[in-house]
Amino acid sequence: MNIGQIMRPVDKWIVQHVQMSDAKTVALVGPAEHRNVYKELVDMEWLSVNMYDYDPQRACNDIVTVDVVFDIELKEDLIINFACEKMWPLGQIYKGREFILIGDNEHHNGDCNPINSNKELIRQNKLTEVWSFNEVKRWGNTKHFMVYGCN
Repeated sequence: MNIGQIMRPVDKWIVQHVQMSDAKTVALVGPAEHRNVYKELVDMEWLSVNMYDYDPQRACNDIVTVDVVFDIELKEDLIINFACEKMWPLGQIYKGREFILIGDNEHHNGDCNPINSNKELIRQNKLTEVWSFNEVKRWGNTKHFMVYGCN
C-alpha cells in the first residue's frame, strides 16, 4: 500500500464483503482515492480485478479510462461502484450481478444522481436481495451509504 493510502472504514467494509462473495471477477468503478481497495483485492489470488474510471485525471496503468454506462459492457461477477451519486444506477444496466454500492450525500455540483439513503441505493439499482448495508459518517452531516446485494 502506498504511503497516504489508509484503510478507511468504507474500504474495510468493502474488502470484508468481497471476501464473503463467491465472485471470481470484480469491477471497481470510480475508485478515486480508494485505490488501496484494488491493492487489497489483487492480493487475493483467486480474484481477477479491473478498475474503471471516467476521469482521465485518474489515469494510470491499473485503470481503464472509460464510461461504464455508455462505452463498454462490464463482464465481471461483482461490480463495486464507489460513486453512485455520479452516474446512472448500474443495477438498471447490469442484471443478475452482485453489487457493492457506495454513495454519499455531499451533493457536489457534478452529482447527477444524489444519494440520501441505503434504501435509495437498493431501489435505484433494483436489488432483489440485500445481504448487508451500512452508513459511515464523513464530516458535518455527510455520510457514505453502502449496500451489498444482487438483482
